Amino acid sequence: MMSKLLLICFLFFLSCSHLLALALLQLKKSISIVHNYSFWDCDYDGCTTSYPKTEYWKEGSDRCSWDGVSCDLVTGHVIELDLSCSWLSGTIHSNSTLFRFPHVQRLNLAFNDFTGSSVLDGFGRFSSLTHLNLSDSRFSGLISPEISHLSNLVSLDLTMNGGAEFAP
Repeated sequence: MMSKLLLICFLFFLSCSHLLALALLQLKKSISIVHNYSFWDCDYDGCTTSYPKTEYWKEGSDRCSWDGVSCDLVTGHVIELDLSCSWLSGTIHSNSTLFRFPHVQRLNLAFNDFTGSSVLDGFGRFSSLTHLNLSDSRFSGLISPEISHLSNLVSLDLTMNGGAEFAP
């Protein structure tokens, strides 16, 4: 009986793990990579090098080893996405698979080009979020009031998003 229970738990973990990897791969497909795009602020300081992190995400490999992805060692949940300086370009929509990671504690999308995207209600789904960096990523429009519901948030960086403003 115990071995069946362990097998069920193991299969559930593999299934869940596979679904999380697919969600990340869908995110990769939904946003373009602008090749040979060097964001001045990333490469200038000498500390951060810009490169297309998502380009190296491959199906069948361990998502927790992918550039920019960190996972909890016990649960396997994705707890950090650092896609800063990744040459990303495109619009983040409210149904983006980005918002399917409720355990993310740190999200960094800084220094990319998300022209046409706004700081959507979806960001309010990250109930575990402690750090959110969307700086210099060309977000615009009204910043959703849901962002104020992130009770664990200790750091919010929205600088250099000239068209973004808080909703009244």
